[in-house]
Amino acid sequence: MRPHTARRALIGLLAAAGLLVGTASSAHAQESGPTATKAATSAQYAKHYFDTVVSQWTHWSPNALNSTHAGNLWVGTNYFYCQTPGATYAHNGRQDSIWLLTDDDSGNKNVYVSDVNLDDAGWRSFGRILPAC
Repeated sequence: MRPHTARRALIGLLAAAGLLVGTASSAHAQESGPTATKAATSAQYAKHYFDTVVSQWTHWSPNALNSTHAGNLWVGTNYFYCQTPGATYAHNGRQDSIWLLTDDDSGNKNVYVSDVNLDDAGWRSFGRILPAC
């Protein structure tokens, strides 16, 4: 194989795996706020409804950092689009690292909440219902 052909194949492989520097920079931009481009958007997924047992903060990225706080999701029936791994979070007698993509009650789109605040039925079933983001 020619050197430039091998290099092009390697670049294509790295790009597909998301390992190029430009991809890493884009991932970092996702955490910077509402104007950032999200990897997962609600337009890609159907809504699935679950009940939450507490009102909670929403976040621009799947973690509970104050710096990623977006708005609020009120207790009750809410819709979610997909699930993704993130930072481990403990609340409501549970601990997990799965975060759910939703739109919050503050008007923010494509924000995350932890799965630990779902009611018992939702906690047991969301993994089979929500696709991966």
